[in-house]
Amino acid sequence: MKTSMKLVRISGLMMALVLFVSAGWTEEAQKIAELGSCTLENGNVVLDCRVGYRTFGTLNADRSNVVVMPSWLNGRSEDLVPLFGNDETGHRLVDTSRFFGVAFDVFGDGVSSSPSNSRRQHGPEFPVFTMEDIVRAQYRVLTEVLHVRHVHAAVGLSMGGEQVFAWAVLYPKFVDLAVPIVGTPQVTSFDLLSKQIVIDAIESDPDYKDGRYVTEPQLKLANAIGTMIVSAPQYRNAEVPRAQFAQWLKTIESPQRQDANDRVWQAKAIMHHDVLHGRTIGEVAREVPVKFLVIVAAEDRMVTPQPALEWAKAVGAETYVSTGSCAHLIMNCDAEAVSSRVERFLAR
Repeated sequence: MKTSMKLVRISGLMMALVLFVSAGWTEEAQKIAELGSCTLENGNVVLDCRVGYRTFGTLNADRSNVVVMPSWLNGRSEDLVPLFGNDETGHRLVDTSRFFGVAFDVFGDGVSSSPSNSRRQHGPEFPVFTMEDIVRAQYRVLTEVLHVRHVHAAVGLSMGGEQVFAWAVLYPKFVDLAVPIVGTPQVTSFDLLSKQIVIDAIESDPDYKDGRYVTEPQLKLANAIGTMIVSAPQYRNAEVPRAQFAQWLKTIESPQRQDANDRVWQAKAIMHHDVLHGRTIGEVAREVPVKFLVIVAAEDRMVTPQPALEWAKAVGAETYVSTGSCAHLIMNCDAEAVSSRVERFLAR
């Protein structure tokens, strides 16, 4: 594997090291932008701040065909690879024969700066961050590393969709189109409850040890809770016959890829998510010139669809309400409908 390095000027004041780890620096390979320090909304600072990303397709001459896609809760940019493509196979969201896609790893995913990989702020010492903090770091990658001055669209699923709302509010003149899929501009009480239960399940696990564990805790209860709320009951009942429950339970309780502290920090970021900051959805939405396609799942128990629908109504945005029983796992049973609508919207 080749490792190539490139120095880029950050804000005209310092030199940041951008490390590209790839086979010949090709698209889709994991890339890391080293940003130095990232100051957060609460005044704390992420030291040795790094943001992972992957690129797809070709950047046009005026750098105007960029589509960004942040990763979802407990996801990584590698999970987004199937959503980019230059042919019509699969259920892509971004046509890379036309657009230059940038998939982002977000804080707390174990690739970008996270409690699990920070040397100087490891584990519980890592600062709490918000969706807006995540988006500000992504903005720095686009403008300071990739030298992009405008984005055609921001597309994201779940927590990625929440980042899309943050993109539109923070940088309304930087983004033309926004496609939040099963995301929200503001978490509801039910959303808060579902995240708090998962956090409590992790933090109360005896192997968690207040986040200072040496061996990764299994977190059986937290894993099972996450599976329970991510889809509608009829979907699980159809997918798992009752006779197979015992074996299925072992599967969903098994250890996950994501570090326990990383999961807690991302869940807390969702709990802090609120692009309204004390104002109404209508007030904020009508001030944002970005054009929206809002996609929600009617049976979603992970992200309540009402706030996103209220946003769409306030600005007359195009909407699609999926009635599939997979609910928050919208791409599991309604991918064709979602994909076709997103592609048409981005082609405007």
